[in-house]
Amino acid sequence: MFKRFYRSIFTVRNNFYSKLRIIHLNLKYPKIRISTNCYIGKNCNILCMDNSQLILSNVYISNNVTINSKNEGKIIINDSFIGQFSVIVATKSIIIESGVAIAEMVTIRDQNHHHNLSDKLIENQGFDTAPIIIRRNVWVGAKVTILKNVEIGKNSIIGAHSLVNKSMEENSVYAGIPAKKIK
Repeated sequence: MFKRFYRSIFTVRNNFYSKLRIIHLNLKYPKIRISTNCYIGKNCNILCMDNSQLILSNVYISNNVTINSKNEGKIIINDSFIGQFSVIVATKSIIIESGVAIAEMVTIRDQNHHHNLSDKLIENQGFDTAPIIIRRNVWVGAKVTILKNVEIGKNSIIGAHSLVNKSMEENSVYAGIPAKKIK
């Protein structure tokens, strides 16, 4: 009985701090919309810069997650779970539909650096960007990397440690580097 009471005290405290984080982010960034039914864990790095847009609705964001919308990018996440230490960065567009479960340490980026062989620093050579869409009811395994110009079909599973660099069919299981359909 004492353990349940003790646990409930920390749950209330964590929910309170999550609400404060949501209020802070909504006030800090003019183009951010985080609904009050979201949960944002400790040590998250959520940014919405350079005339970008970030919309979170009923999303559970675990501890130590990075979500960064920049250079007029757009991130929309609905009714989903994001595991700890995951990174989501958009300079174009990332849309995550409802019912998506993203495990820990997943990386989703809609851009690649240009990399011409020249004396110019890579960081000054710009980016190639293309949108990413993750349809509803998708399970993304631990340590998966999803690259630009990818659409993941609904009801799909991506196996742990996979690299997704091409679009995936719906109702399928993919795994590997690069990810290939296995079921």
